[in-house]
Amino acid sequence: MNMLIRFFIMASLLKQQLKKQSVSERLSVEILTAPIVRHYRVLPHDMGFRDHLPNYRYLSFIELNITRWLMICVHQKAIKPLNWVIAMQEMVYLKEIKFLDKMTVSSVLVGWDKKYIYFETRFFVKSQLMGVGMTKFLLKDKHGNKCTPEVLDMADEQLGEVITSWNKHQVAVKSESR
Repeated sequence: MNMLIRFFIMASLLKQQLKKQSVSERLSVEILTAPIVRHYRVLPHDMGFRDHLPNYRYLSFIELNITRWLMICVHQKAIKPLNWVIAMQEMVYLKEIKFLDKMTVSSVLVGWDKKYIYFETRFFVKSQLMGVGMTKFLLKDKHGNKCTPEVLDMADEQLGEVITSWNKHQVAVKSESR
C-alpha cells in the first residue's frame, strides 16, 4: 500500500510539472540520460522483520524511478503511454538501510539494444553508497505488444562493458539451468 501511495503522489506531482513544460517532437539525449533522483524516508511499513530495508523494497524504489523516467519520456515524445516489463534485475547490497534513514535513490539510463533498456540505480544515505541495482526491461504498448527502444528515439545499440558482461552472465545462467 505504501508504494502505491508513493506512486500516486509521484505521478500527480510529475503531471503538474509536465503541464508547465513544452512538448518537443524528438527526445534529447539530455532528457534520456538525465538521472532520476528521488528522496524517501524509510518508514515502519518499509521495514522487514530484521530491522532494515528488505531486499524487495529496493526493487520497488527502482520501479518508482523507472516509471517516472518513462512518464517523462512519453510526455516529451507526445506518444501514448507505454508499460514496461522487467526482464532481469540484480542488486548489490553494500550496507543496511535502517529505520527512518533518509534515502536518496538515483537511477540513470546506461544503455539499450534492439529489445531492452538498461538502468543503473544507486541508493545513498547521507551521501554514502548503500547499494547498486541493475535493471533490464522491455517496453510494451497498451495492447501488450512489444515495442523497441526506437519508439523513444533510441536508435543503434548503446551498450557498455558492464551491460555486455551482465548479458553474458545471464546467458550462462540460462544455459546452466537446462
